[in-house]
Amino acid sequence: MQSDLSIREFKPQDVREIIKLHKESEDFFEEMDINEEFIINISQRRDFRFFIAVLNGRVVGCIGILFYTHVGRAEIGPIAVDKKYRNMQIGTRLLEKALEFLKDRKIHRLISKVKADNQGAMDFFLRRGFQKEGYFREYTKKREDVVQFVRFI
Repeated sequence: MQSDLSIREFKPQDVREIIKLHKESEDFFEEMDINEEFIINISQRRDFRFFIAVLNGRVVGCIGILFYTHVGRAEIGPIAVDKKYRNMQIGTRLLEKALEFLKDRKIHRLISKVKADNQGAMDFFLRRGFQKEGYFREYTKKREDVVQFVRFI
């Protein structure tokens, strides 16, 4: 099954699938109104990229990265994989694609913020070379704590 997985850049026809992925995992994300207009607008920014995981023609994951080439820094957000396809290295492949993209742009510092109660995501980043960098109390609109992870590229 893994051999049929491809990672590519976002296309406008991916919008609805990204919204579905986000809604499926919305407890793990900052509370925001994610709609088609928002996704299209952010995808058109010069400092943002969405990469999409496609398995057998179906969108099964995505990763977004906000990057600042002039200072060499970037932030992951969001990263999501369809529940039915988790623990199949799809998140890892998405992250690898993002890292490759960032290296090509001379980005040296990548962060990700994870809600403090999302142990699965924290473990994901730790296993992939990230380190805990900070703890932010009452960071989200709902006053949830967040852990910041960093990886130097």
